[in-house]
Amino acid sequence: MKKIIWGACLFFTLNIISGCAALVPIVPVVGTVYDGYAGWKEHQSVKYYAADINTIHRAIMLSSKQLNLKVIRKKSKVKKGHSLEVKCKEPLQIEILPFEKRVTKVIIKIELLGDKQFAHFFYQRIDANVAKIRRG
Repeated sequence: MKKIIWGACLFFTLNIISGCAALVPIVPVVGTVYDGYAGWKEHQSVKYYAADINTIHRAIMLSSKQLNLKVIRKKSKVKKGHSLEVKCKEPLQIEILPFEKRVTKVIIKIELLGDKQFAHFFYQRIDANVAKIRRG
């Protein structure tokens, strides 16, 4: 029992010293945060939006049009989802999937790891267009 108490004290002490940076891995367990965090793993990025799938689809199509990028629709693996390929320097594979009732999951797959910045830029364009669509 003493080991558990000392371990908990050490954990919280380190979090206070480091500015709670060590608590970041606990966030997905404690609760889900939408609109703002894009997680990267290998050549794939995932971001969640607190909006319906049609709004996100419209925002992605509008973002592609604004950047003069060609979008090719593909057959989606999920019945209510969308699968797109955006033609640019290095093609982006985009999956738009329903996650929960009013939450949409957007997955961007990119082959060249150096174009992570472009995918991040593309997410920013999507964010701006979602806000524009919501305003009307």
